[in-house]
This record gives sequence, C-alpha cells and structure tokens, in this order.
Amino acid sequence: MNDATKPRVRRQRNGHSASEPSAVKKLKLLITVVNKNKTEFYTDLLQSFEINMQLVMRAHGTAGSEMLHYMGLEESEKTVIFSLIREDRAAAALAALDEKFRTIRGGKGIAYTVPISGVIGAAIYQFLSNQPTPGKGENAR
Repeated sequence: MNDATKPRVRRQRNGHSASEPSAVKKLKLLITVVNKNKTEFYTDLLQSFEINMQLVMRAHGTAGSEMLHYMGLEESEKTVIFSLIREDRAAAALAALDEKFRTIRGGKGIAYTVPISGVIGAAIYQFLSNQPTPGKGENAR
C-alpha cells in the first residue's frame, strides 16, 4: 500500500483516533474527616493523587467533653475534606490515608468514597479528572 492509498485516521483534539474512543475515568467523591490541626498535612497528601479540587470545611466532633477526657482526646474540632478523585486512584488514596491514620501521632481520621453518577461538560470533567486538554495545534489537522 502506498501513501496515497493508506487509510487516514483522523485525530481528535484529545489525541485519540476517531475510531478508538478514549476511556472515560469515573470520578468519586472522597470524604475525609480529620483533626483540625492536621488539615494541611492531609490536603497535601491527597493532592499527591492528582486531585484538582478539594473543599475543606470546619466541623465539630459529636463526643462530649467528658467523653473526650475519658478517652484521652484533647480536641473535638474537626475538618471535613471533600475531594474529587478518579476512580482508578481512589483505592491507593484510601490505603495511604489508612496508613497515615495508623502511624501519625494525632492523625486519626476516617475516609470513604461515594460514586459520582455524572458530570456535565467535557472541560469540567477534564479538569476534575486531571486530564488536561492538548495545547493549541497539537493533534489538530
């Protein structure tokens, strides 16, 4: 087959050919509850899993002061970190959090994920899943 008779594969903006659809990575909402004084540590840790968006909210634990004293805990001020993470990275993030919860002094917490059923808009999805669009001119014909 010479160059004139070879089938041309049209490339889309994302670099994939039109005949091979790109696999969409599902997203999950990762919810992490930690002591307020460890917020920055855990947001930095989560960012290492290519999380582009985190929402940090202050919270207050439900245990009364007597119970906290009995359990040897000092503070009940908490932080809830909401992170959007790709499904393929969620297990590794949860494992890293579990390891830190067990080994960091005062670093106890809880973490779990909730599936996200949909995201509207390609640009929003690309940002949230940390899949940047190719620069202008790349893969364009």
